[in-house]
Amino acid sequence: MAVYLQLESRRASARTLPPDQANRYRGYKVIRRASSGADRDGGYHAIKGYAFQFDASLLQILDNHTGSVEIEGAQDIGVRNFHIQVKNRSARFSLRSITNPVLQMMDQFSQNRDARFSLYCHFLDRAPGSVIMINRDELDSLLGEKSSLYEEDAKEMFTKSFQINFAPDYRTQFETVLSRLTKVLRARSESEATYWHAVIHGHLRDLIFSQPQGERRVNLQQLIDVVNDARSAVFEASYAQVYGHTKYLKLLRDQYKSRGVNVHNRQRLFVVECSVGTHLQDLVDVAARIRSRYYAGQSPAPYLCFRGVRDLVDVKRALWDADLKFDDGFNYGGAQFSVVDLVTPPSRGFGIKLVDFALLPEVTVLARYREVHDFYLTDPVSDPDRTARTQHVFIEQVADIQKILG
Repeated sequence: MAVYLQLESRRASARTLPPDQANRYRGYKVIRRASSGADRDGGYHAIKGYAFQFDASLLQILDNHTGSVEIEGAQDIGVRNFHIQVKNRSARFSLRSITNPVLQMMDQFSQNRDARFSLYCHFLDRAPGSVIMINRDELDSLLGEKSSLYEEDAKEMFTKSFQINFAPDYRTQFETVLSRLTKVLRARSESEATYWHAVIHGHLRDLIFSQPQGERRVNLQQLIDVVNDARSAVFEASYAQVYGHTKYLKLLRDQYKSRGVNVHNRQRLFVVECSVGTHLQDLVDVAARIRSRYYAGQSPAPYLCFRGVRDLVDVKRALWDADLKFDDGFNYGGAQFSVVDLVTPPSRGFGIKLVDFALLPEVTVLARYREVHDFYLTDPVSDPDRTARTQHVFIEQVADIQKILG
């Protein structure tokens, strides 16, 4: 009976979780499959090939300590001007088996002759670590009828710019990745490293799904930050479960006290999730607290977004009645929303920029937050700005924010 590991991960970020969500960060699920012909179906090999490619990408990130690595770009992996395509084959090597990747690379090379290419692949009959190059006749054979589409000198240059690197099998590569992660992340065991491997997998998966081709870049420090955020989330969730909600809020309050407040050009966004039972006065109190704490000295007016509110007009009226003036991008009643007027408002300096949650993506394009604070009741909001330092904080009620911000 062979045992295989199937990736089962969730997105990880700096979030504080309630006890019943502490299992959000889960690692691998072990699946037992009989070693039979059923294992050789297309779906199984597709999943295994994807896992092999992911680990190959992770090794490149670990090898490039200071630079960034592009994933799922023009090729599977890109490091500066070096492009890598990854293949995992449970068969013997032949030139015919690499026809498609060579065609793709030749197309890209014809547009950028400064590029360099590598096919990182596993075949049963090739020793890991060995490298070969192809000659001109072999390239013409691979290109087939399409050979005439490329200039002669381009084909000659490509044979000097392309190499085939034979890799270890999936399991051996996976063990190498875990060993490297154990050292880099200072994991206490291989089991812990496996856990962080799944967290990183979820982060890279979200990067691929959320960013267009050409913008899927990541570096080692970003992955370390993702793991540290997950460590913090697991710790805080456990803290709330063991010590209770009151001490949990005190822990958060101490954390917020230790952070800089009046920092020059520190643009902040606060997102507050509301429920049907949230009282308007609680929203007014939260707005007042955020304004008094974060709009002073040289700090710019913070953005404040209440999500889950049915009618923001009632909230605005309550803020005005409490003499809490704000900018909202509407210069007068019935006016069209202007994101420019919200981001760079007239010289009123009201101290709060109120944002409708539905308009948040439009505002984020211009706002350039340095910090995002997401206070949530049920589920954290997706990070509106990936360049900002984001903190997801679980609360039982909106009034908790008053206790956290002091």
